[in-house]
Amino acid sequence: MIFNVILKALRSLFNLKILALSLVPLIISAIFWGVVFWIFSDTIDEAISYLLSFTPFNNESVKNIITFLGGGFVYYELLVLTSVLIVGVIADKVVEIINKNEYNLAKEGFGSLVGSMWISIKYNLIFIFLFILFLPTIFIPIVNIIVHLFLWAILIKTPFLYDSISSIATKEEYEILKQNKLDLWVISLISASLFFVPILGILVYILQLLIFIHYNLTKLKEIRIKKSYA
Repeated sequence: MIFNVILKALRSLFNLKILALSLVPLIISAIFWGVVFWIFSDTIDEAISYLLSFTPFNNESVKNIITFLGGGFVYYELLVLTSVLIVGVIADKVVEIINKNEYNLAKEGFGSLVGSMWISIKYNLIFIFLFILFLPTIFIPIVNIIVHLFLWAILIKTPFLYDSISSIATKEEYEILKQNKLDLWVISLISASLFFVPILGILVYILQLLIFIHYNLTKLKEIRIKKSYA
């Protein structure tokens, strides 16, 4: 089922309405952080250099290269964090398009933009705390990839679950969907791994949302069919 969900998500990614909805806020976010980094570039470089003083990298040339790469890494992390917040703003419209085209489920939603923002902010803060806690692992090959995969999965799992279904499902149905813990972790880890695919660029977050939407709408349809026969 999960493989089919991913295929559906890839197909939906090229829906022009969905692309238009997703690109505008992301471009604004990219420009915003670009300006921030341009203004505070010296401060950011100094902060990264300070962190490097606690590592074995003593060679000045090596430190300069890592500082440059580190700046790009921090910029990317901020785009990831911002994308999770942005999702709540456009999610309902994206869900509406997909539901209308493929699932035709009645809207009995309980969610709100405030609820979405609260959950997103909560998990952004959790991510930032864990990111700082595990920051030393960034210099350990393979371990840094595994740690980041799980951190990103934690960041997107609950916010994307809420954003992908709260406008359609009742609170009771939402609680039932939350019980699919193994599947949700699997699609969260698969979605998080997309951050490592450079070719996807700023389309990553919308593809992740689409995976969650198709998975949860499929499951919700099954729940309502079972209800109708009960």
